[in-house]
Amino acid sequence: MSTRTHRLSWRSLFVGTVLSFVAFGLHGCVSVRTIPTIARAGDTVSAMVGGSEEARPETTIALLINSSTSQQWDLQALGLIRSVFNVRADGRANGLHYGSWVGRSYPWDRGHEPIQTVLVVDLPTDCPPGDYGLLVNTNTPDDSSGGLPAVVDLEIISGVGTPDPFDRKDITGPQAAALEDMEPAPYAKVDFGTSSDLVGAAHLEIDFDETVVNPDDINVYVPESTVRGTPVTPGAFGATQRIAYWHQNGQKLFLDMVAPQGIEARFLMAYLIHPRGLTGSPAFNLDAVNSVVYDTDGTVIGAPAPALTYFP
Repeated sequence: MSTRTHRLSWRSLFVGTVLSFVAFGLHGCVSVRTIPTIARAGDTVSAMVGGSEEARPETTIALLINSSTSQQWDLQALGLIRSVFNVRADGRANGLHYGSWVGRSYPWDRGHEPIQTVLVVDLPTDCPPGDYGLLVNTNTPDDSSGGLPAVVDLEIISGVGTPDPFDRKDITGPQAAALEDMEPAPYAKVDFGTSSDLVGAAHLEIDFDETVVNPDDINVYVPESTVRGTPVTPGAFGATQRIAYWHQNGQKLFLDMVAPQGIEARFLMAYLIHPRGLTGSPAFNLDAVNSVVYDTDGTVIGAPAPALTYFP
């Protein structure tokens, strides 16, 4: 896919407590125009801004630019970025299974499953009424946009708004939503690269510092892929199936993944997740000596090889 010619797959904007999604696809390219939005200075605005697994509030670039005067507000520097998090399609979504092959496979080439990155920001209180552009760049190498910024059209009208608390109701009454709970927990990612080489099975052993992280608190997430065949020959579903089993014993975690039909390396990855607020680094380390990768015949192979990257 050429990310320079493809338009945003999903676009959304909300002002105040209204969240509106218009879903056109799954792969997370970046828009050059989005749904026109009206807001007041000080209101909360959100938009889909691509698809990046590594996107974080502290690294995202967000500039509010007055279309008439070119005056800019750096929302990151002003501390107005409320949250950056990812959303996934319903597992039954038609586009996830029967949409464009390129649209469903391209994110995996960028090193992650199909996701859409959402930005939530508060507008400055001193921006005068007028037409604006909100320019956003996740500033990450894995973004499905290929580095192109999202540009959100925004009209600011007179009046002063207030940041939205995103109230929700539970049995105790209204509660402000914790947007940070939508952001990823710290994790170590294990992947096998983005090649189409086939893996039949993998046995991985991962060390960690049990004095820093409680072994019982470590969880594992293994994303599934619904991509099949090629654009020319789709083939049957099931070629990207895998079975994953894991357990920990002391200061080592054992992870086994089996794909009898063979699975392309780019569709095989796992995430070791732990709680926030540790006193130090969990020191996740892939034991290369005891970790083994097999082809579909059960023969040990040296490539593709697993790699572990930690994201605190």
